[in-house]
Amino acid sequence: MSRKPLIRRILFSAVILAVYGFGKDIPLPNADIYQVTEQLKEASFLQITSLATGGNFTAPTIFSLGLAPWMAGMIFWQLLTLTKMGGIDQMPKEKSDRWRNLLILLIAVIEGYGTTYMLRDYFSEFTQFQVFQTCLLIVAGAFFLIWLASVNTVYGLGGPSLVILFGMVSSYRVPVAQITRMILVEDLWGRIVLAILVGVIVLGLIALALIFERSEYRLPVNRIMNTADMQKSAYIPLKLNAGGSLAFMFSLTVLLLPQIIFQYLADSYPQNNVFWWLENNSTTTSFFGVTLYNVILFALAVLFAQVMLDVTDLAENLRKNGDYFTNIRPGKETKKYLKQKQNATAFIGATFTVIVAGLPLYLGVIWPEYAAVVLMPGLTIILVGIITSIILQIRAINTLSSYEKLL
Repeated sequence: MSRKPLIRRILFSAVILAVYGFGKDIPLPNADIYQVTEQLKEASFLQITSLATGGNFTAPTIFSLGLAPWMAGMIFWQLLTLTKMGGIDQMPKEKSDRWRNLLILLIAVIEGYGTTYMLRDYFSEFTQFQVFQTCLLIVAGAFFLIWLASVNTVYGLGGPSLVILFGMVSSYRVPVAQITRMILVEDLWGRIVLAILVGVIVLGLIALALIFERSEYRLPVNRIMNTADMQKSAYIPLKLNAGGSLAFMFSLTVLLLPQIIFQYLADSYPQNNVFWWLENNSTTTSFFGVTLYNVILFALAVLFAQVMLDVTDLAENLRKNGDYFTNIRPGKETKKYLKQKQNATAFIGATFTVIVAGLPLYLGVIWPEYAAVVLMPGLTIILVGIITSIILQIRAINTLSSYEKLL
């Protein structure tokens, strides 16, 4: 069995990650790097967001936004597609890609300007040229990273998820350091008990994430071309947690965009108490912000579950092939049946995601010093989801390259 295709993809991804790692350390001009870095240490929400988007909000660099604009753009574009507004779902692929990229560019400009505006007090001179220059670099850095992720999808392993995984692992030192400080108490037995407790919790989270990542609800289907023996194993699988890890990554991105807008409005209209309240309560550092985040998280988990399987196309294909569910008429009844099952599994997966990745953030509001620690369950879901998808891709590549040539 030749492993050359897999080796080529691994080497290509290694080059992509090397470029990404180099870019993460290229600082933005015009700003005092030391002072900005100290300020960003207090911006826990931005640092949490960067963990899930492959960005870098521990220091002002050209890759600070990470894949956040792309992730937000994909969500909004998917919502627009589902609404079928203006026949958007019927657009040719080339035209659809063009409009989607323009939407991503608009989001990148808003987030880039918001980041620049946030750092305004640390510029040598906050001139229009410096604002334009810094914003341009941030947006260009984001699009270059999006391009790297796209190229990695074609020639490497893991696609955009690998970039996010690399960024997460390289930034994992924040929650790990906080957990280490928790364990290093004066009492020796206290250290042992805490270390064991943390280990059990982490292993339990990994096990739970794996169970939900691999679990599926199987709908037995009657296929007219199958023999009696094959009929027993014929089914249509519905993943129990189809959008869990994706929902967690994308929900932080969706919450970042209004936060930037509220910050700009609050600074532009300091007498408006509504903007001030929204700026201070729309992040994961407040009860309102965490609640808003959990609502977004649940909604996105359900949305991704719906996107993963188009029940309309599936029902139509079953009808064309003569396949059917027992006691369910082909056509509209089959579509309704599939939709009910899809909604049920989506609700279970979304509830699991909110319980594990969303509810712990309330503890971070009560104890802000451990805001990064309570993010660990959600990050674990992301890590398990990304690693599982990469392993499955490796298996698929090995399978395709295992066949002997006919000639």
